[in-house]
Amino acid sequence: MKKILLFLLMGVLSSFVLHAQTGNVSGKVRNSVDRNYLSQVKVEVLGTNLSTYTDAEGNFLISEVPQGKHLLEFILQDFKSVSMAINVVAGSTLDLKMVELEPSALSQSFKDFDFSSLTDEELDDEGSKENISGLLASSKDVFVSNAGYVFSQLRFKTRGYSSDNTSIRMNGMLMNDMENGRGYWYKWGGLNDATRNQEIQYGLGANGFGFGGFGGTTNINTMAIDQRVGTKLVYSYSNKSYSNRVMATHSTGLMENGWAFTVSGSRRWGDEGYVDATFYDAYSYFLSAYKQLNDNHSLNLTVFAAPSERGKGGASTQEVYDLVGDNYYNPYWGYQNGEKRNSRVSKSHQPVFMLNHDWKINEKTNLKTGVSYAFGRNGSTRLSWFNAPDPRPDYYSKLPSNSSNPEEIARLWKTDPKVRHIDWNKMYQINSNDPNAQYFLEENRYDAEQLMANTIFTKEINNNWKLTAGLEYTHYVGSRFNVMDDLLGAEYFLDYDKYAPTSIRDNDLNNPDNKVKEGDTFGFDYDVHLRKGGFFAQTDFVYNQWEGYIGAEVSQTKMWRDGKMEKAVFAGNSYGESTKKDFTNFGVKGGVTYKLNGRNYFTANAAYQTRAPFLRNSFESARTRNVWVNGLKNEKDMSFDAGYQLRSPFVKASVRGFYTRYQDQTEVRNYFVDGYDNMPFIPGSFGNSAFVNAVMTGIDKEHMGVEIGVEAKLTPTITAIFAGSKGQYIWDSRPTLKWVSENTGGEHGTQTVYAKNFYVAGTPQTAATLGLKYSSPKYWWAGVNANYYDDTYLDFYPGRRTTFALIGQEPGSEAWNRTINQRKLPDAFTLDLNLGKSWKIKDYYISLNANVNNVLDDTDIITGGYEQSRYDITDPGKFGDKLYYYYGRTYFVNLSVRF
Repeated sequence: MKKILLFLLMGVLSSFVLHAQTGNVSGKVRNSVDRNYLSQVKVEVLGTNLSTYTDAEGNFLISEVPQGKHLLEFILQDFKSVSMAINVVAGSTLDLKMVELEPSALSQSFKDFDFSSLTDEELDDEGSKENISGLLASSKDVFVSNAGYVFSQLRFKTRGYSSDNTSIRMNGMLMNDMENGRGYWYKWGGLNDATRNQEIQYGLGANGFGFGGFGGTTNINTMAIDQRVGTKLVYSYSNKSYSNRVMATHSTGLMENGWAFTVSGSRRWGDEGYVDATFYDAYSYFLSAYKQLNDNHSLNLTVFAAPSERGKGGASTQEVYDLVGDNYYNPYWGYQNGEKRNSRVSKSHQPVFMLNHDWKINEKTNLKTGVSYAFGRNGSTRLSWFNAPDPRPDYYSKLPSNSSNPEEIARLWKTDPKVRHIDWNKMYQINSNDPNAQYFLEENRYDAEQLMANTIFTKEINNNWKLTAGLEYTHYVGSRFNVMDDLLGAEYFLDYDKYAPTSIRDNDLNNPDNKVKEGDTFGFDYDVHLRKGGFFAQTDFVYNQWEGYIGAEVSQTKMWRDGKMEKAVFAGNSYGESTKKDFTNFGVKGGVTYKLNGRNYFTANAAYQTRAPFLRNSFESARTRNVWVNGLKNEKDMSFDAGYQLRSPFVKASVRGFYTRYQDQTEVRNYFVDGYDNMPFIPGSFGNSAFVNAVMTGIDKEHMGVEIGVEAKLTPTITAIFAGSKGQYIWDSRPTLKWVSENTGGEHGTQTVYAKNFYVAGTPQTAATLGLKYSSPKYWWAGVNANYYDDTYLDFYPGRRTTFALIGQEPGSEAWNRTINQRKLPDAFTLDLNLGKSWKIKDYYISLNANVNNVLDDTDIITGGYEQSRYDITDPGKFGDKLYYYYGRTYFVNLSVRF
C-alpha cells in the first residue's frame, strides 16, 4: 500500500512540475487591410503537436506550451502566412495582443483568374484538360504555390501525372469524371468566389475525404456557413478565350434563425478570343443554403452549373501555319454570307445538386453524410460528308506539298479566303442539288447522369490519434449519341455508314433507310453503365516530433454497355446490353513526418493501389458494338516520395524526390485512316478508308524526378521565389497493339509497339521559374517571373513503332530514324508580370489587379501536338505533325469591390 501511495504522490508531483514548465500563448488575429477579425486561422507551435484555430472574434489560446523559444505560425487561405518567434515563460501567459495577416496579393490575383478558360482551343485534346485541376490550388507547399499557376501556362503537369491521379471533391463528394477519371474544373467555371474555400493535400498524404490519388486531393467547401460574409462584385477584361466577365456573390453568414445563404452568378462572353472565330458565351449560377437544425445537426444544399457555348480552335501543320503566316490559324471556320462561322461549337450544361448532413455526435466524434445528383448535356458539333470531297481546308491533298503545281496552290492559300477557310456557301450549293445531304453538321453528344452517396466518420481517439473511415457509392450512366445539327440546306440525310459495304450499311436495322431530319439521333447511340462501391479507413497520429498516417481502401466496380441501335454490319452484337464485368480493387498507403525542430521537417510517403480500367478504354469499339477489350485487367500502381521542408520567418523551402510506376494500363485511341497502299503497318485491309481503333494493352509507365521550391524574404517588402521540377516520365514497356475497324468489323492479330523509353507526351519534363514579388505597405504589389521549359515531347502514333512500319527501310537510315524517333519540341523561355492595388474606402474593399503573360510576345513556342495517323513509308515527313502554339502576349485585368 505504501508503494502505491508513493507512486501516486510522485505522479501528482510530476504533473505539477510539468505544468510549472509550461506556459500559455494568446492573442487576436485580424485582416491588416480592413481590420476585420479573422476566424479559422490555424495557429501552430511548430515542432510540437500544439495548434488551435481562432474563433469568430479572432481570439486564440494555446495552453501548456513548453517553456523556451518557439516558432509560432499563422495560416489562413488567401492570406500570407506569418511566422513569429516567441519565448514562453513557465507559469505565465504570453499575450501577443494583435496579430495582423496580409491578404496574399498573388493568391487573390490567381483566384480571380478564370482557369476554366485557359487555352480553350486545346480543351478538345484529352491531354490538355489535365492541368486544369492543379491550377486552382492554393497550397502551403512552397513548390506548388509558386509553380501551380506559372507553369500551367505551358500545360505543365506536376510529376507528369494526368488529372485522373488527382481527386477533386466538393463537400467530400467525388467530382472526377467516371469514364476517364479526370477532373474538369469548367463544370463550375465563373464561380471563383463561391468555390474559393479549398482544402488541398498535394501528392501522397493523409486525406480526410477518401483514399485519394497519387497527385493529391482538393476538396472544395461550398457550405454557406463557411463563406465570407458580404457582397463581392467583379468585372474582368481579357484577350484570351473571352473579352468580358462579370461576377456577383453574396453571403449572409449565419442568421439568428439558423439559416445561412450564398448566391453567386456570372457571365463570360466575347465575340472572338485570341484565335479566329473562337466566340465564347457562358453563364454560371450557384446557391448554397445552410440550416442549423440544433447544436449537433445541420444541413446544406448546394446547386450550381456553368452552361456555356463556345467556338473551338484546332491544330494544324507547320506547312499551313507558314502559308498563312500565323501559328494560331484555325481550320474550323469559314465565311458564310460575310460572317465567320465555326464548324466546331461546344455546348454544355450540367447542373449539380448536393445535400450534405453534418452530425456532431460529441466533441470528438463526427459523421458527415452527402448525396449528390448530376445530369445534363455536353456536346460538340463537327462537319461530316457522304460521297463528297473532304471540305476541310487543311486536308493534305489541298496543300502545296501534295500538289503538282505547288506555287499556284501556295498563292491561292495566301490570297483566297475560300481556299484557306471552310467554304460554307459551296456546301449549301452542292446540297441544293440533292434532297439527301452530302454535307451536314452533326453534334457528338456525351451526356451523363450520376447519383452518388457517401458518409465519413471521424473520431479523435485521444490527443494524438484520430480515425477516419468512409463509405461511397456511385451510380453512373453515360449516354453517347449523334444528333443532326444542321442539314446545310438539304431535306434529310439517309442514315448509312459510308465506310461499310453497301449491302450492310444501315446504322440501325430497327429503323432501316432512316431519313434523318434536324434534331434526330443517327449514326450511333449507346449508354455506358458503371456502379461502384468503396470503403476507406485512415488513422493519423501527431506527436511532438513525429506525425504520420496509415490508410487503406477496397472497392468493387461493375460496368457494361447498352446499345440503342442494331448496326447492320454488327447485327446481333450491337443492340442491347453487353456482358457485365466486375473488378475488385484495393489500395494501401502510409507516411511519416519527422520534425527535427520547429523549422526543419523530413517527410516520406508510399502507396500501392490497383485500379479498374476506365470505361473509356474498356471496349474495342464502343460506338458500334458490345466487344470488350481482350484480356482487360486491373491497373497496378505504386508510388513513393521523400523530402525536406524548411519553415523559418525569412526562408521557406522544400525539396522532394518522387518515383511512380504504372503497370498494365489500357488505351483505346481513335483514328481515321485512308489510302492503305503506303501504310503497311496496318496489315490486311479494312477497305480503302475507315475509322479504326488502336487498342493497346500492357502499357507500363515510369515517372521519377525532383521538385524544389524556395521563397526568401529579402526585405520586409521584397520576396524572391524559385520553383523547379526536373523529371523523367517514360513508357517502360512494349505494349501489345490490335487494330479494330469501327465500320467493317475488320481486325487482325496483334503487333508489338516498340515504345519502351519513349517519353510521356504533353508536358514539359523540365520547368523552372525565378521571380520577385514586391508588396508595398501602401497596399499595392508587383511581381515578375522568368520561366524556362524543356524536354517536351510530341504524342506519338503507335502504328509507326511496329515492325510493319519499317518494311523496306534500311536500319539506321534517315527514313528509319524519322519513322521511329519521337519528336522533341524546342525549349522555351517566357516572362510574366502581375501587379495590383487595393483600397479600403469606408466599408468598401476595392482591388484592381492584372496579369500579363508572355510579355516578350514570343509566338513560336510549341506547347504540344500529335503525329498524324496518315503516313507514307516512302516519305516519312510528307504528312506534318499537328501542333499547338502558346499564345503571344495576353492579359487579364480584374476589378473587384467587396462590402
